[in-house]
Amino acid sequence: MSILQELEKSLQSDAPSYMEFLYRYDPKKKQVFAFYEGDEDSSFYHHILKGTLDSDCELEEIVAGCKNNVLKLQREFDWSIYNSKQIIFFVDRDLSYWLGNSDQYGENVFVTDEYSVENYVANPQGFRAWLVHLEGFARARKQEIDSMVTEYASCEAIFRKVMMPIMAQAVVAKRYNSSISLNDFKITSKKNLLLGVEEGHITFEIRMEKRILEKWKLTSQNHEEITTQIKLFESERKHYSVRGKWILCFMAEIGEYMRLNPKTFAPSLSGTGKVSPTCSVPTAQCLSALAPYCAKQVPRRLEEFLNNTYQIYFTEVS
Repeated sequence: MSILQELEKSLQSDAPSYMEFLYRYDPKKKQVFAFYEGDEDSSFYHHILKGTLDSDCELEEIVAGCKNNVLKLQREFDWSIYNSKQIIFFVDRDLSYWLGNSDQYGENVFVTDEYSVENYVANPQGFRAWLVHLEGFARARKQEIDSMVTEYASCEAIFRKVMMPIMAQAVVAKRYNSSISLNDFKITSKKNLLLGVEEGHITFEIRMEKRILEKWKLTSQNHEEITTQIKLFESERKHYSVRGKWILCFMAEIGEYMRLNPKTFAPSLSGTGKVSPTCSVPTAQCLSALAPYCAKQVPRRLEEFLNNTYQIYFTEVS
């Protein structure tokens, strides 16, 4: 197929990222490609991918805009022409298991272990990085930081359980109308998350607004189905995970609450009555700032995926 034919094919495609690929692709170069759903995804994957590359290889990253675009791109490639080990795609698992959708899209498509890429960052390791590098606790005593991380781990375990009804509502709503937006519900301390402290431990309450249930078109008639879905979560725990954006925002809000209450959580820094953040990052936008600190340990499945794609390509062209 000639370059002109390739360009004509790209113009006929409703995936504009294909044109960007053609612009960057050079069969004479040693290069690999990665396609992502959104702008922030590369903040996590980039550091891992760069660590696997040969020194003479270029990494080209392209944001397709959404999961459907990524998958459509992967289907539209002519794999008799291009090397599927050289070009890989990253998508979130989302609610695919609970909605009965396939999560097998091809050997060069990586699907996250849990709900989304944010879940790789929302954990005690990510929380420690949030405290030390962004929330201003770098000078706190190690014992204080360790204690705060332990406190978060306890809160996270409770949060996963508390969020089951809301995750069940999300599944049921999506089952009837795939176009509803889960972004309608946000985890913020000013709206749906109420934080407090009792005897040195954090307490919290999650509130679901009636208007969101209305936007998701859920009524009392869905109660039995939602209850059944919660039971499925409990019986199939290995498939259950909280939406990544929600659990990451929760983690960030916990860190922010600790920063505003240093006398309780870091007495060694409470002399001035407050702790100033090292870098002011909105809790809803912390993925890009945190991801580099959480990409040092490569998830097992991702490592296997890269061994079966990029590493084979490097062997083929060496």
